[in-house]
Amino acid sequence: MTLWLILFYVAAQVMLAIWAGRGARSDADYLVAGRRLGPFAVAMSVFATWFASESLIATSGDVARDGLAGARAEPFAYAIGIFAIGFYFAHRLRAGGYITIADFLRERFGPGTESLAAVVIALSATTWSAAQLFAFATILVSASPLDFATALAAATLVVMTYTLFGGLAGDVWTDVVQGAIMIVGIAILLGLMIAAFGGIGPTLAAASPASFTFTVPGESWADGIELWLIPIIGTMVSQEAIARTLAARSPDIARKGALAGGAIYLTAGLIPVSFGLFGPALAPILGITFGEGEAFLPSLAEALFPPWLYIIFTGALISAILSSVDSALLAVSGVVTESGYRRLAPQASPVALLRAARTATVLAAFVAALLAAQGESLRNLVLDAGAIAAVLAVPIIAGLAGLSRSGRAAIAAILTQGTVLAIGDWWLGIDGAFLLMLTSGITVFALFALAERRSAPSAAEG
Repeated sequence: MTLWLILFYVAAQVMLAIWAGRGARSDADYLVAGRRLGPFAVAMSVFATWFASESLIATSGDVARDGLAGARAEPFAYAIGIFAIGFYFAHRLRAGGYITIADFLRERFGPGTESLAAVVIALSATTWSAAQLFAFATILVSASPLDFATALAAATLVVMTYTLFGGLAGDVWTDVVQGAIMIVGIAILLGLMIAAFGGIGPTLAAASPASFTFTVPGESWADGIELWLIPIIGTMVSQEAIARTLAARSPDIARKGALAGGAIYLTAGLIPVSFGLFGPALAPILGITFGEGEAFLPSLAEALFPPWLYIIFTGALISAILSSVDSALLAVSGVVTESGYRRLAPQASPVALLRAARTATVLAAFVAALLAAQGESLRNLVLDAGAIAAVLAVPIIAGLAGLSRSGRAAIAAILTQGTVLAIGDWWLGIDGAFLLMLTSGITVFALFALAERRSAPSAAEG
């Protein structure tokens, strides 16, 4: 019954996405919904996009293990990143009429920077997609006799269809529905948890005082800082989140929608934190043993929910996944189409660009499935995606601030940061690799920009 209801729910979401995306006639219709979104649609879409599977599953498990230190990434650091989009990025980028972040970098720094940025965005978004496909397949495995490989293939096919025909318009329509289901599902679970304790007072008293700390014993200062900076900076420059503001009707709506979305995200994100803080104390009361890590929240929900309400919770998890993975796939489609196909075929018709975007969606889903099949943990995949996106932070922030137009500075910063991240973090695994990446990027950008500025008067005199 659980499996059939999951399939029915997913089918309904796919049909809604297809209906909402039926009017797409160009790449702009497909990738930024024709720039017709109002503040409510922007806010709910930002919230639903960023409130993903790890926001529920990984965060509650991390908090159950490490206290509030497990909530540094979600919801706190990610919320700061969303607010930064609202305060600094949304109005400026929407006023420029861009479809992707790479479009802005092309205008500011030239086509070379755009091409590099497109590669970075595609890598980051594909890694994010892999995290969501991994979570989707895990849910299917728990609710059916399917093995992981088969479940992953099924999840990929569903998500590919969902995104292929819906585009951003379908994504936004379903985000509103899915966001509401997520909030209702976790709010019911919160109420049941409080009832199991016997009220709010006993619930608050159940948490260990030691859990109210943002530090982990034995953690280095560099690791602690990175756990804040990676989500913040990765969110600030993420194509997936910024695409929602680029689809707004006006720059003012883009800013207001992003700020409202950040507020909804932070409020809803505190609920999984409460599961991790108070939920473990229910084990002796209920006479059961909860799972650890990413298994904690599903086992808590199974213990508290009657079977029919457990379906609602499962629907909330699937909503979190669907509303995030299609956003990531569309981010890949956007840069491949706008920074790739459009540059190679400048005379291409809107229909041809739309066809290219949809083809890119299929290819991105396939690559994300291959990455998800490697079996890396959900949290690690998400942090990897954020670290990759942060490679673009220096040129984007410098460009929006009007500090330089040096294409060489931007390209040098991106290449330097990408190299430092690959060697320091993924190869050598040294502490503080992300901080070293940021420092090297800022330094290289400043040196190249300063050198070009000094050479400009000499060239003019010559």
